[in-house]
Amino acid sequence: MKKWLKKVLIILVILGAVGGLGSTAYNRYRDKIAMFKKGKGEELDLSTPVAVSKVTSGSIRESLVLNGDVVPNAEVNIFSTVPGKVKDTPVQEGDSVNKGTILAYIDRSEAGLTFAPTPVSSTIDGIVKEILVEDGAYVTPQVPLFQIINMDYVEVVLRVPEKDIYRVRKGLGAEVSVVSYPNKTFFGKVDRLSPVVDPVSRTLETRIRINNRNHTLKPGMFGEVHVIIRKKNDAVIIPFSAVINRDGKDVVFIVREEKAVQVDPEFDIREGNIISVVSGLEPGDRVIIIGQHNLNTGDSVKVTEEIE
Repeated sequence: MKKWLKKVLIILVILGAVGGLGSTAYNRYRDKIAMFKKGKGEELDLSTPVAVSKVTSGSIRESLVLNGDVVPNAEVNIFSTVPGKVKDTPVQEGDSVNKGTILAYIDRSEAGLTFAPTPVSSTIDGIVKEILVEDGAYVTPQVPLFQIINMDYVEVVLRVPEKDIYRVRKGLGAEVSVVSYPNKTFFGKVDRLSPVVDPVSRTLETRIRINNRNHTLKPGMFGEVHVIIRKKNDAVIIPFSAVINRDGKDVVFIVREEKAVQVDPEFDIREGNIISVVSGLEPGDRVIIIGQHNLNTGDSVKVTEEIE
């Protein structure tokens, strides 16, 4: 057999084998290929499935979140004005007292000398926090006998970082939560700011004043405080999950006529998992919150879920 004829036969055998394999592969996977078609003769659906959420309007606020300790509105030590022995203490720890309430009597009698007992009185309205002496003890005017606290108002002492000092001012509202009352929020206001910054911690002592007539908050509690820096009503709001970074810029994608459209809004306040925008979006627009990371303007999308 001539060489050229032999080569032709070999090529024909190879082509036949390849054709057979192609036919076998097609028959094996044709059912799977058909699953991706919408119908007979139609193109494959290459739309990207996405989840969307509608742009809404509502209230949003900017808060500074800090931790602080609850302290009484006033705490004073009570002293005797004369030396002598404690003769009687008609109060107990936890008792409510008024300014002028007698807390104890001091007997300053000595051998051969008898004096009328000298009363020791509270100098403020409040509660007896601690009794520091016992009956019969000898005291001098330099030794504190009682501690009285006023809890009708309490303060939460915060340490505002130096970088945030410009954001805090007297009169701002605040919300306080403590672990003892997990489902309760206490409302107060920024009442006092230290005139100086602590040179060690680089913080500014700030005090939140809270009405506490029922004495629910106890001095010594630890609270989380949200100082409300500013609040906007009727703001345009979107889920923060809609925001992605594209070429160094924060952007979102919206759906228009089943196409993805990139929008570069002007963002404003973020609160938790929502953020407000000043321009670029309107209530009712549908922003993509899942599936937007690989999209470009003009890409076909298919909305598979709309999340409220």
